Amino acid sequence: MWTIFWYTILLACVATLFLRIAGRKSISQMSVPQLVILLTIGAVIGSEVSGKGMPKTILTLGTFIAFLVVTEWITLRWDRAETILKGKSVPVIQEGKLVVPNLRKLRISVDDLEKRLRMAGISRIEDVKTGTIESNGELGYELTSDAKPVTRGDLEDLFQMYFPLCL
Repeated sequence: MWTIFWYTILLACVATLFLRIAGRKSISQMSVPQLVILLTIGAVIGSEVSGKGMPKTILTLGTFIAFLVVTEWITLRWDRAETILKGKSVPVIQEGKLVVPNLRKLRISVDDLEKRLRMAGISRIEDVKTGTIESNGELGYELTSDAKPVTRGDLEDLFQMYFPLCL
């Protein structure tokens, strides 16, 4: 009975250590290899519970994490590997107009894209100069110059131009 308890504690500690080595990202930010490894780790931990043996389970977990670290290292060094393993961003808005063929490829409806825009605080597609779906599934965008918010630097420039003695 106590053996199972201590094996469980050991497995939880080893799994936590390995996942810390793997890095921290939310599921929506994970690349395909990272998500596959995470799901596999869950299955491996489950197999330990069903009696496959602690040493084999730890070795398997370590092998998967090593694979993930090597994959991440390779994608940092070679753009082609990054494209193959993680993918690239896909433009869905250009100059305020939808790129419908890319939306279809990504299987994203216009309503879903509009929802993402609203969540980013953008109410009109026309206000977006370029919009992309990034490799992690997030929406990336650049606003048109008319839609960009005023920055402190913009205000200082205006004050300097119109009220040069005040600053």
